[in-house]
Amino acid sequence: MSTKCSKHESVTAPPPARRGRGRPRDLDKREAILQSASELFHDRGIAATTMESVAERAGVSKMTVYANFADKPALLAAVFERTTRSFRLPELAGAEDLTSSITHLEEFGVRLVGFLTRPEIVKSGRMMAESADQYPELAAAFYAAGPAAMLAKVSAFLRSLVDHRLVAIEDPELAAEQLIAAWLGMTQLRQNLGLAGAPSIKEISKRVGVATRTMFRAWSEAK
Repeated sequence: MSTKCSKHESVTAPPPARRGRGRPRDLDKREAILQSASELFHDRGIAATTMESVAERAGVSKMTVYANFADKPALLAAVFERTTRSFRLPELAGAEDLTSSITHLEEFGVRLVGFLTRPEIVKSGRMMAESADQYPELAAAFYAAGPAAMLAKVSAFLRSLVDHRLVAIEDPELAAEQLIAAWLGMTQLRQNLGLAGAPSIKEISKRVGVATRTMFRAWSEAK
């Protein structure tokens, strides 16, 4: 016996199952591109690294690389931003008394020098210096986002101490530049020349402490 369907009956296919909310594949590809570019820039240098070599190492097509980054300067900028984004310095706020202000500044200095002397950061700075003639706008952006921002943070802190009459500093920006240079000493130069590795926290703390207390002693006596 056969079974007939009514003309009013219809068969409706079930709706397709929705895909789960996993991490978008595009973000995985972008991260793979950035990681590969970072490795190649460090291993081969900026000039010798091509968009094709980045694509090959990342396991994506060259079109995918260009879809995420318009050109090599844009890719290089993203690599530097990715590196510096992993580190955030605490805000500097002037304290009510000089002793606690110095302590706070020393803590900031130790963290700053610890970051600036990390091998990957030293390499990034060296690469940027080597490519500054080829990518002047990128070099300027690198300086503005990194060294200039840190200098502004320290100079604003010193200016607040001057406003509270805790120290006598004629030019807070120049003083901040001298203080940061004293914190670093010749450490980065030795690292760039391959004569030394990253300093220990103990070494950094000693250098930052001596430099800070010496300069504040002079600034206090000038009142």
